Amino acid sequence: MLQFFKTEKGVYVLLTLTAILWGGNAVAAKYTVGQLAPSTTAFFRFAWVSVILVSLAFYIEGRRCLPRFKQLPGIIAMGITGIFMHNFFTYSGVKLSSATNMSLLNALNPVITACLAAIFLKEHLTLRQLSGIAVSFLGVGIVITKGDWMTIIRLSFNQGDILLALAPVCWALYSIAGRKVMRGMTALAATAWAGIFGSLILLFFAWGEGFGGLLNLNYWGWVSMLYMIIGSGFFAFLWWNQGVAVIGPNRAAIFTNIIPVSGMIFAALLVNETIACQQLAGAALIISGVCLTTQKGAPKLADNKTDDNLQFKERSSSR
Repeated sequence: MLQFFKTEKGVYVLLTLTAILWGGNAVAAKYTVGQLAPSTTAFFRFAWVSVILVSLAFYIEGRRCLPRFKQLPGIIAMGITGIFMHNFFTYSGVKLSSATNMSLLNALNPVITACLAAIFLKEHLTLRQLSGIAVSFLGVGIVITKGDWMTIIRLSFNQGDILLALAPVCWALYSIAGRKVMRGMTALAATAWAGIFGSLILLFFAWGEGFGGLLNLNYWGWVSMLYMIIGSGFFAFLWWNQGVAVIGPNRAAIFTNIIPVSGMIFAALLVNETIACQQLAGAALIISGVCLTTQKGAPKLADNKTDDNLQFKERSSSR
């Protein structure tokens, strides 16, 4: 049975399960932030995920996983943008918005990354990729405005949706900041150490929100938190790693398009969120745009030698 999951068909199963787990993360987050402050939720979840990843890095790599001094600025930048800011915006946003919108807007990660890579790294964007970016942002506009474009004129946006829309920007900055780090460190080690640093910042904000060391969660709150740590954190990370190792990051990337779909389904089944026609239309446009932007020939954040590690990191550490 274990041999099956080392084959292409077995990896397809693991990658599908991974995308489903990441879709369910939105629902677990929505439930948990109803009982805990956003920063506390983000800190507790990612602190434990980071501890597990650091332990795994030491088990696999030994002392080679320790960062060198010259890598610390990049790791700190990754911790600030991808762990602290990304998670702060995500959990603060879902508290005010919906798990469905969190899943939809999170799907923008590769599109925003392509845009910022073109700006900061002078990556070339093809006409197809520019079309994909435009289509995706049209979908985001429909989700945020709920199909009522007069919302833009009235400036009556849901604050939670705005925060959720900022999260992919932070994730893209995180990916770009990790470019140099990934040349001398594996994706596993870089993600682990960035997670530790970002978690320390989240802890500071959690204290500011009243966190005193104990979590006041009911039974389902603990179930949700454990799901975010173990299910959409540890196991999803390992399965994604296995998938990338067997079929490569470019082929694995297409499975991320399952995330917003599974997120909407989980939200409807578990927290009774109504899926509006505008959200379905926005989802279709976002996914179509992501497919166009991430097809073969899309801009890469690193050269061929480091591309596999970097793309693996981009999609695995903060879902």
